[in-house]
Amino acid sequence: MKKTSFALAVLLASSFITFNAQAATIGNCPVVGAATSCAVVYTFNGDGSVTTTTNSSIQSTDGIEDTLVGVVNNSGKTLDSFTLNGGSLDIFGFDGDGMSTVPNPGSGPGDTYFGYYSDAKNKQIGTVTFKTTSVYVGDVLFPGLTDGGTAWFVLEEQIDFTKPPVVVGVPASSVPENDIYAMMLAGLGLVGLAARRRQI
Repeated sequence: MKKTSFALAVLLASSFITFNAQAATIGNCPVVGAATSCAVVYTFNGDGSVTTTTNSSIQSTDGIEDTLVGVVNNSGKTLDSFTLNGGSLDIFGFDGDGMSTVPNPGSGPGDTYFGYYSDAKNKQIGTVTFKTTSVYVGDVLFPGLTDGGTAWFVLEEQIDFTKPPVVVGVPASSVPENDIYAMMLAGLGLVGLAARRRQI
């Protein structure tokens, strides 16, 4: 009986570990061109950190030099965008061979590089677009990417898997945190109290 219980515990633990390993990749990253999944995934964590996971076995989307990228929002808040710096790689130097079939929504550069973003239940929210500062630095835009949501898009160039493009600064969020609401309410309360004291 003890051997059976131990074997069952080991089996359950191994399935949990396998599930967590798969959670590090993006579940809805589609096949785009020659890329069978995302080669790099940026996971935004609740503590404000970003975990970057790469998979060097994934081919470029065009079979030469474009990279399929995924995003996982585990931050606990809604995100709208983040900035990527490719260093010496012109990751936003789109040359039209990204292989994505997502149509241009009419905002910014990126034909054949646009992707989609979805909520935690895998319901599509919108199209991932770009706002570039230069061919090396730009913003990846996905307004309203809810907690637990995912996104995918294509970057120009084959990234260096040991030094992928870096997330710069803090991702933009459209929804204030709970502590900001608390501070606003406390401030309004103090203003109300001061106004009341003036009337007395």
